[in-house]
This record gives sequence, structure tokens and C-alpha cells, in this order.
Amino acid sequence: MRLIVLAAIAFMLAGCGTMLKARVTAFHNLSSIQSPRTFVVVPYDWQKGSLEFQTYEQQIVSELQSRGFQSAPLEQAEFVVFLAYAIDGGRNVAYSYPIFGQTGVSSSQTYGTVNSYSNSNSASYSGTTTYTPSYGVVGSGTSSRTEYMRVVRLELLNKHALTERNIVKIYEGEVVSVGSTDQLSAVMPTLLQALFQDFPGASGKSRTVTLPLR
Repeated sequence: MRLIVLAAIAFMLAGCGTMLKARVTAFHNLSSIQSPRTFVVVPYDWQKGSLEFQTYEQQIVSELQSRGFQSAPLEQAEFVVFLAYAIDGGRNVAYSYPIFGQTGVSSSQTYGTVNSYSNSNSASYSGTTTYTPSYGVVGSGTSSRTEYMRVVRLELLNKHALTERNIVKIYEGEVVSVGSTDQLSAVMPTLLQALFQDFPGASGKSRTVTLPLR
């Protein structure tokens, strides 16, 4: 019984590992924009003064710079970058898992000795048989967990058009991930990494990205 319980717990822990799976969708016309591409990250009103936002901003700046963009003051930037993020209140999800245990015997080995008695022309035998058990799935169990949806949205807008109160988007990308972590800050670096993997990607298409949590 102890083996069955330990195997079930190990399976459940393996299913709650450190990998993050996300769906990334992007629309853009960056291929028509010539270099150099200067940008500035601007917070929404609710992000102003937020140390959390400033942490994410640093990662965005680093990711864009590694892809040929150049950070610039607002007055000199061609693009304005906006970042939005949110997490929901979670929902209860039921799931099943296999239970492992002994399914039978895979082999056996017998060891023994034969003692002969010359005076009586007879013999005796004593031995021990060892059985090797086989293990596998012997049943299933059910449980439940709370899953949270995390959403990140990144947009690049033409700054010149924005100063004239026109909205001209150059890029808009969205990352959606569902998992058991209810702290957005714990997964945000990996969500941004997923967004920038293969950046900017094929416009109008979604892709699935699986990464280890950073």
C-alpha cells in the first residue's frame, strides 16, 4: 500500500512541475519598418510609480534591444510601448491520475541444495524460491486543483500618430497561460519570455510555447 501511495504522489508532483505552457498570438507589420527602431516604454495610469511594472519594463527593454530596437527618450522615440497584464480569480478543475501497484510476478528464481546419504542410498533437498514482482497501473483516482488564467498584452504604437491623437498600431501581441500559480509576478518573466520567443512571429497566427519557469 505504501508503494501505491508514494507512486501516486510522485505522479501528481510530476504533473505540477516547473514548466509553463502559453499560447502566443501576434499581429504586426514590423517587416515594413526600417531600422533603426527607437522606442520608449510608457506606463498606463494605474502602473505609474509601480516597482512591479518597472521590473517588467526592464525585461521588455532588454528583449527589444536584443532584437535591434534602440531605447530612446519620449521626444526621440518612433514607437511607444504599452504593457498590460492581469490574472483572474481562478477556477476549480477536476482531474484523474493513475494509481500504481503490483500487477503480478514477472519471474522467479529457485536456489537450493541436495544432500545425499551414501549409507542409505537416498537424498534430501532444501531450497528457496524468490519471486520478482511486476508493477503497473492498477487503478485511477480523482482530485481537483485551482487553475488561474494569466494574460499579458504588449502593443507598439506609432508615436508621431499618437501625438496627433491617432492610434496606429505597429505590433500587438498577447500571451495566455493557465496554471496553478496564483501570483502573477512568479510567472510574468516567463510569460514575457514566451512572448518574445520567435518575435515578432507570423502575423495573425497563434503558437504554443513551453518554457521552464524563470
